[in-house]
Amino acid sequence: MTQIKLLSYHLPLVNEADYLEDIDGKLAHPNRLLTDLHVFIFVQSGEIEVIEDQTTYTLKSGDYLFLHKGINHWGTKPYKPNTSWYYIHFFTTKTDTTNEYQWTSSPSIIAQDSYEKVLTLPKTGAVEQVDYFSTKLKQLIDHQRNGPLIQSLNCYQLFLELYQQDKQTARKPHADKIVKQVQQLCQAHEHKLSSQVIAQHLHLNYPYISTIFKKETGKTINHYQNELMIERAITLFNQTDLNITEVSERLDFPNPFYFSRVFKQITGISPSLYLKQRYRQ
Repeated sequence: MTQIKLLSYHLPLVNEADYLEDIDGKLAHPNRLLTDLHVFIFVQSGEIEVIEDQTTYTLKSGDYLFLHKGINHWGTKPYKPNTSWYYIHFFTTKTDTTNEYQWTSSPSIIAQDSYEKVLTLPKTGAVEQVDYFSTKLKQLIDHQRNGPLIQSLNCYQLFLELYQQDKQTARKPHADKIVKQVQQLCQAHEHKLSSQVIAQHLHLNYPYISTIFKKETGKTINHYQNELMIERAITLFNQTDLNITEVSERLDFPNPFYFSRVFKQITGISPSLYLKQRYRQ
């Protein structure tokens, strides 16, 4: 199963988007090989068969499918009567990283490498609100008059919705509960918590907790706690006259040098530079 990967900071570039229907059910999906274009199909009503790389996909109302460029695809069965569907042909930029984007909340200051990720789009899936999604696709087609950039931006937003839905569906309830418990526990304390404290509160083995947290969020518990500490540091810088040493002590960092190093790791800039930029505003 070949999945399509998007660079998180590049738009999928729309080549063609349209709406089709087969009232009589006499057509079948054409046999084609698009060397440079990926294909997105969304079925509004009826049923469509698509075969790609010897894998058969049967799409019904609300189902979608991404077809990878350079792979032959076709259909053998005619569409069912009153079948209607949308399609998008789009280009993508070659990915130069394998680091998957993680759908988490943003810190106050976002480091550049937060964007240098890939989005692995779900191969196929279904949406619950067929009319809503059909309307979004119709709007995308209508935006042709506004130029390809607006149309591609709308396409990206649409794919992001499917990506987010897929990630949320894939998360196991037990894992989701552990992640929320860790986050709530860390947020409720002013200073960083030790592995022993976290394990005691959750009544679970810490290596297990940390493995689940990293898998679900893409970051370690230590990194998450550092983000919280730097969030609080930024709040203190903005709301008080405390200097770097005083903020470091308030947040219980071992020394200002370590605090500065963590601050730069999280935000991409040093606390001294952050303060200079703030005072210039």
